Amino acid sequence: MHHRVPLLVVAAFLATSCTDSDPHPDVIRPSPFAGPPSAVSVRATSSVAVAQEVSNPSCPSVAPFNVPLVIVVEPKDRVSFTVTAIRMQFADTTGNAMLQVTLPAPVPTTQFGSALTEARSQTFQVALGIGCGTGHTGSMRIVVDTRDVQGRAGSGQATVSVR
Repeated sequence: MHHRVPLLVVAAFLATSCTDSDPHPDVIRPSPFAGPPSAVSVRATSSVAVAQEVSNPSCPSVAPFNVPLVIVVEPKDRVSFTVTAIRMQFADTTGNAMLQVTLPAPVPTTQFGSALTEARSQTFQVALGIGCGTGHTGSMRIVVDTRDVQGRAGSGQATVSVR
């Protein structure tokens, strides 16, 4: 009889610890990773870009069409930042997408005289060759990667129609 009481206590403990429901789901589960915050606002100077025909195209080195864009990158919360890369990807109207193109450490089109001016906005002239394996009308997604003065990575994105 003396051995049955501790055995019953252990059995009762094990039975209550094994349930299908979780009484405190917020306590034991980590929050999902959201990725880098959108630290900047990205926009093109025009919501529609024009694919310009190239003379003497030779895929894949010289695409049949070139899409020039001017991109404006502005900080959120007035934090100074550096653009570390601009990534662009084009998809035509039928859904064919080209591989993503990355421009590392682009140079702004205008030089700034002070950190205050630099923190406000930066403008970049970029161009993307399209038409090797895709059409020449569709949409282009632009993602701008940044790093602030504390070293935190961020990004912002915009989409432009291509005609």
